Amino acid sequence: MTRCPTRLLATCALATLALTTPSVAQADIIFSNFASSNSFDLGSANPVGFDFFTGDRDSQADSFLSSANVVLTRLAIALSAFDRTNAAPVTVTLAANAGGIPGSVFESWTIPVGALGAFGGPVVPFLLTSIVHPTLDLGTRYWVTASGGSADAIAWNLTLLNDPNPTATSVNNGVTWNTLGLTPGAVQLEGDVIATPEPASLTLFATGLVALAGVSRRRRVNWTHDQSRGSDGS
Repeated sequence: MTRCPTRLLATCALATLALTTPSVAQADIIFSNFASSNSFDLGSANPVGFDFFTGDRDSQADSFLSSANVVLTRLAIALSAFDRTNAAPVTVTLAANAGGIPGSVFESWTIPVGALGAFGGPVVPFLLTSIVHPTLDLGTRYWVTASGGSADAIAWNLTLLNDPNPTATSVNNGVTWNTLGLTPGAVQLEGDVIATPEPASLTLFATGLVALAGVSRRRRVNWTHDQSRGSDGS
């Protein structure tokens, strides 16, 4: 007589579990320092790759705080080529924070030769789609870095906004980093927000489990009692 209620409660518990399991919501902007209409400074930039002022091989890094628990879907970055050069690939990475500078890399992208527009022209952000889909945590700092070839001058166009997030610069292609206080380059990250269970759903789930455990216990007691009666021959 207890079999049907047990199945019913099990079904309810499974349904409640489905409701309380974190789900992925619609894609949203995790961070952006683009101005209106995805604009940025077309005439000012931080050097990436060959720095023809110093001869260094520069890498630049912007940091940001994730605005939610998200699964990364894509990144847009304002890169352009000095003197119409883009003779070597450009590497963009998403990295962890390691004591205020870029740390371990979560994902990297390669922008191919000739893909970037000319510095000072009508450049649009270069879109990079995530394949790894790393999970970013709310309020955690991450870094976006850009590195280029040893003889190729690339520009990371600056943001037009007052972005207070720290930046870092490397003069040896990302081997070591220094915080020089440069204006951040323009970048935007998008992702799917991970929805967390509502407190009411968690309570319902717990109540269902307690009820299911109680029915299962009564069923075991009744089964043991019936066995005892059978062994007594009554």
